[in-house]
Amino acid sequence: MTLNTTLRFSRATTPEEMFTGQWQNRATRLDDYKPYLDQRWQEGCTNAWKLWEEIRGQGYP
Repeated sequence: MTLNTTLRFSRATTPEEMFTGQWQNRATRLDDYKPYLDQRWQEGCTNAWKLWEEIRGQGYP
């Protein structure tokens, strides 16, 4: 990781601030599941493996 990337990550106050740049508006396979993931995150589930298992059960490839 470069110094600029490290500095950008260390200065971010929210996760959204870390993901800026040319790929920000690109469509992904995860788009259909983002509302569910956002809801679960707000409920306090921050375990990525658990969230992945949950969306796999909903049809995520």
